[in-house]
Amino acid sequence: MTLDTVISGCVVFFLDSPEGLDHQRMALVRDCLDELTELTAELDADSQTYFLRLRQLGEMLLTTTPQP
Repeated sequence: MTLDTVISGCVVFFLDSPEGLDHQRMALVRDCLDELTELTAELDADSQTYFLRLRQLGEMLLTTTPQP
């Protein structure tokens, strides 16, 4: 699976679940963020923008508390 597929799947789960992400999905997002950190340093500026935003989305998933 691609990084954006995994993160977007976690976004859908987060939005559909009143509890937010479970531990397994949080670990997946953390793994994606680690890969994005390594990847973005190697990309050209045009590609970097997309992946930096994807990283930002992943970070928000880990720090946002679901609203009831």
